[in-house]
Order: sequence, then C-alpha cells, then structure tokens
Amino acid sequence: MFAPRSYAEKRDFIRMSMDCPVSYQPLDSENQKTGTCINLSAKGILFHCDDNYPAGSLIKVGVSPRLAISPPFDAIVKIVRVKQHTSKDGFLLAGIIQEIN
Repeated sequence: MFAPRSYAEKRDFIRMSMDCPVSYQPLDSENQKTGTCINLSAKGILFHCDDNYPAGSLIKVGVSPRLAISPPFDAIVKIVRVKQHTSKDGFLLAGIIQEIN
C-alpha cells in the first residue's frame, strides 16, 4: 500500500519547507514578535527568531504561508529544541503543535 520508508526518514508526517512569516509570543505575554517559519508538518514546526525560549515553553504562533494553497493559522506550540542559528543571528526553535486555533 505505502512505499517503504528509507531509514533516514522516520517521521510520521513529512516536513514541508515554508520560508514564510511567523508571529510568536509566549502564552503569558502580550509582546508579539515576528520570525520566519522554516518548515512545518502536521505535528510540528521549525522557525527562526531572535529569542531563546527554554524547552517546555508554550508559545502562540501565527503562520502566514506565502501561497494561497494553505490558509494562515494560529497554534499553541510546545518548544522541544532550541539551537543557536549558525549562519544568522538568532535561534532555531522546534516545537510540537499542541493545538490549532
């Protein structure tokens, strides 16, 4: 029924490259900032931003895809990984989508 997966791809859902604007703010803050969504899947998101939030933080994100194929949406994301960006200032935040609004 499905083609066998290569060993390198173990994810349940394929990540889609996005390169689109994302707004973000911690749930306990009204201070909204902007970053760039790098990729997105049915369960997770990777985005570039100026802020370093610890793993476990809950962040509200708003994704605005550049193409009309996918509508904009807001979600609550639990941060699971943070890395300093190697070629730009800022951080790469990986999160699990907890809720889509």
